[in-house]
Amino acid sequence: MEDSDRADRAAVEHEIQRLYDEATALVADTWPTAPEKEWGYGCGDYADGTESESWNIFNQYKGPTKSSPEETAERVAKMWTDYGFPTKVVEDNRIYPPRKVVSYPPYLTGVREDGFGIEFTIGKDYADFVGNSRCAPVDPDDPRRPENW
Repeated sequence: MEDSDRADRAAVEHEIQRLYDEATALVADTWPTAPEKEWGYGCGDYADGTESESWNIFNQYKGPTKSSPEETAERVAKMWTDYGFPTKVVEDNRIYPPRKVVSYPPYLTGVREDGFGIEFTIGKDYADFVGNSRCAPVDPDDPRRPENW
């Protein structure tokens, strides 16, 4: 694996982790469960046929929150917009509990062409975060790859 590929993988992992850490800290000082984190193969291949994957984080929180869902969602939306991911708070009453949703790209539109997508939802005594990094080259030494079994 090239050094530039390693650097790219580290950068996309760091970006999603930072967005996760900062958004979830607005909800509660600690979340009771560790987030699910993994490299996922949802990216497909680059135009030249090189395989790629994205770094994914997901977690849920159930319990009292530091601030109201409205206030927390607005703070997350401002933070993400300031980081270059323009977004706004929308409401989804079709899910239970009903939630404020902050998403980039816009809610229910999928991910960017490069695989990147972040979504934060918060309602009464509930919050969750899901993030998918932009695509990065696969690690050819990954033990999950069949050729490494």
